[in-house]
Amino acid sequence: MLRITKAEDQATRLVMRLAAAGEQLTLGQLAELESLPEPTVAKLLGQLRRGGVVEAARGRHGGYTLAAPAGEISTARVLRALGGDPAPDHPCVSNPENSGGCPRTGDCGLRAVWRHLQQQVAELLDQTSVADLLRLEHSVDAQLQGVWPLIEDDPDDRDSARTLSEGA
Repeated sequence: MLRITKAEDQATRLVMRLAAAGEQLTLGQLAELESLPEPTVAKLLGQLRRGGVVEAARGRHGGYTLAAPAGEISTARVLRALGGDPAPDHPCVSNPENSGGCPRTGDCGLRAVWRHLQQQVAELLDQTSVADLLRLEHSVDAQLQGVWPLIEDDPDDRDSARTLSEGA
């Protein structure tokens, strides 16, 4: 299901740092600001450059900038630049006939849950830009509620869910 690697998290933070700076930063500056080793930052910036997320300028006044305005770079795009799928299909969704010996290949309610979850995660990451990530947490949370509302931890809701499952 959804797994964000350490490298994906670090790369996203580097992109956020560039967006917040609004100017070119050197590899050394980025490493220092994010408390990361320079070789790690160099590797991640190389992947982000190849993925079209950042641009590099060489020379004495060189450094890194975003390849597009922060509002035009989605979180999903940053994750894809690292070579991953930000919301990979569960095996039983992408290939139900060959889902590891599952006896329910014909019709399974769980497959619908995995498919829905994958689509929601993909939409959320596609609709969340790097500029969005720079806002205060409560502001980002409010925006995400519009894409994928959280269910409040209400004791009445738990009782309703329990009643529903008992009635099934």
